[in-house]
Amino acid sequence: MMSPAFADDAPDQDSLIAVPATVVSDNALNSLEASIRNVYQARIDVKKATGIHKITVNELAQQAAADEVSAQGMVSKLEPYEKTYKNLLDVLGTAPAKDMPSEPASITRQRQMILQAQGDLHSRLMRARLYALEAHALAEILSQRTDAVQQALLLQSFASPVTPTFWLNVSNEFSATEQSLLTLYSETLRTVTQDLLGWRIARLLGALVASGCLITAPFFLLRQIRRAAARVLPDARLRRVTAAAVFAPLCLLCATLSAAALWLGLTGGDMPDGSALASMASRISTQIPLVGFILGAGFATLSPTNPDWRVLPISDNAAKALRSHVVWFALLIFFRGALRYFDMEAGLGQTTVQLLDAGFILLAAPLLLSIPLQIERHPAPIAEGGVVRQSMLGRVTRVLLSLVSVFSIIAMLIGYIPLGYTILSWVCSMIITLFGLALIYLLVNDFSKTELLSTGRIGRYFVSMGVPDRIIDQMMTVMSGLFSVFLLFVAVAVAQSGGDFDFDVISGNIGKVVLGQSIGGVTLSFDVLLKCLVIPIAGHYFIKIVRRWLTKRLFPTTTLDKGGQTSILTIFTYASWIGIILIVMSSIGVTVSSMTWVVSALSVGIGFGLQSIVQNFVSGIILLAERPVTIGDLVEIGGKTGDIRRISVRSTDIGLSDGSTLIVPNSQFITSSVRNATFGRPSGAMSFTIAFPLGTDLSKSIPVMAEALEKVDGLLTTPLPSVTIADIQFDRVIVKVSGRTSSPRSVDGIANKARLAVWDALEKNGIVASKESSG
Repeated sequence: MMSPAFADDAPDQDSLIAVPATVVSDNALNSLEASIRNVYQARIDVKKATGIHKITVNELAQQAAADEVSAQGMVSKLEPYEKTYKNLLDVLGTAPAKDMPSEPASITRQRQMILQAQGDLHSRLMRARLYALEAHALAEILSQRTDAVQQALLLQSFASPVTPTFWLNVSNEFSATEQSLLTLYSETLRTVTQDLLGWRIARLLGALVASGCLITAPFFLLRQIRRAAARVLPDARLRRVTAAAVFAPLCLLCATLSAAALWLGLTGGDMPDGSALASMASRISTQIPLVGFILGAGFATLSPTNPDWRVLPISDNAAKALRSHVVWFALLIFFRGALRYFDMEAGLGQTTVQLLDAGFILLAAPLLLSIPLQIERHPAPIAEGGVVRQSMLGRVTRVLLSLVSVFSIIAMLIGYIPLGYTILSWVCSMIITLFGLALIYLLVNDFSKTELLSTGRIGRYFVSMGVPDRIIDQMMTVMSGLFSVFLLFVAVAVAQSGGDFDFDVISGNIGKVVLGQSIGGVTLSFDVLLKCLVIPIAGHYFIKIVRRWLTKRLFPTTTLDKGGQTSILTIFTYASWIGIILIVMSSIGVTVSSMTWVVSALSVGIGFGLQSIVQNFVSGIILLAERPVTIGDLVEIGGKTGDIRRISVRSTDIGLSDGSTLIVPNSQFITSSVRNATFGRPSGAMSFTIAFPLGTDLSKSIPVMAEALEKVDGLLTTPLPSVTIADIQFDRVIVKVSGRTSSPRSVDGIANKARLAVWDALEKNGIVASKESSG
């Protein structure tokens, strides 16, 4: 550990060379060690004991997980100082040898301080990392034991409730049941009796009034919420969903505050934690927010008395029939909270506990059966000539609820009461979860479609700022899809928690789903999925912005021709996409070493079937680098002549005179002969020949033709068009007419004009040509 001298200097240390003890103290490490040892010892006690409920193992697993998080937090605080100390020591260097000049005392003292701090840091890091490993191992072991205990309890068989044995066991446990109920009754009676004495009765009455006001307040505010939604939002489903989405959390909050006010009024907040009344209240309090949410979301979405605000597409009769089912379901969830106290903490006999669980099954199963039956019994009205069509989701949900209800009742009747109770409790929790997530999904989806798209009010604002409609619509669609995927992950996390709505368990499951786990070095999670989607999109717009800057700002200031500019843009684009792909692969944990087998497989594929693809790819790189042909060149290849429009890494597009496009593999430009009419000389050449009979006065004919050529539009005057004697034959003289044009693409048209001009000039001067031929 650190020396006293070093400890005295601790308060004066800079943050860069802070004393490790000020970052992670000895007390924190010792407390963490003691916590891990306690969990380990409790695990041994649980393993030796019999009849330990799964809640004990769950609590130990949660404590081990919390210890692991604490240890990892200590490691994350200490690790940055490793590199800091190393860098400082590299700067200070080693102590000078005896025969070397001595260094200043301040440097020697600082080196000693850093070395002491480095040793202390290594010691604390080793302890923190060791504790993290121990806590992780304990959490894994306890998690496995939790699963084993839960599975054993789930498949445990008891006497059937329809047999005399079951009721005989209940009667044998009556004394323990009576004692537990008397304890709860006496504590409740004593608490209420004390509240009726003196000023406490005023506190109780105030709590009752406050609780009643909080319970009824949301239903008085519902009309105001709907009025506000009608003023702000358009007349669409978004208005109804928004009102329901605001009303449901309001009911949840009011129910929670109402229960808290009632509890404070009864106990004043001084009820011992270990008492039966406090334990039961603790179990029920976890269900109170769910009860408030069920009532608020149920009445707001059904809206039995005001169809204009109904979210669910059902008839008026169905909405009125389901109104009682909402209250039934809320009371069922409240009963589940009390039932968990009797199951886990009341000390009742096993058969008595199973009797209460069977009562929950008999209350829940008919409810799940009745909900789809009421909707089917009261179908929504349809227009004349219409056909009633039920969605596949509705039919599947109705069948699943019926099967689960029947299965749970059968399991109860044959003695597998824990199995039926667990399934129905999980289904009830998932109904609440899916109902809430569906409400959130509808709110976000409808708000995105109505307000955020380019046609919505907010979307039009971004359009007025210059953002393209297409970009806004694409971004909103992608964001809505990602949010839907996240909601799906939340539903999976709640399902994995067993339906207990334990925030720590659910948040841990969400963390595992969102942050992901490594499989073979590759991380798969919502976070990675988001990166894989965002990085290419951001890269696409980055490349687009850079290309626009190069085209509009940089290239106009250079002497690069169009072909050179295109080559630079193409190489930059492909290099950028390669970098983006590497970044995406790195984000999911794919490294070069893990891609070795892919490279080997590609090598075999190249040897057999990918030779031409690789050849064209390499040829494309050569074309872009050496530029024997560029964009805009007039080339002739394979007997086809046209302009080069695009050069990619695999092929080149050539525009032909008939308007079609010829796609040529790049390898043909490297391995075959190509005629480039514009390479090195962008002007075109025109020539044709004229035959005159022997005896023609060429001294007159040649000046006439030369003068006619000077008047042809498109022929360059530098160099001047020429008229020369090409050949003298036995019956005629061949004269060659030649000239240059500004572009090879205009040769044919200008040559035709030149022929007509020469012909007209000869006709006017009475000179007869025996034959005209083009060359």
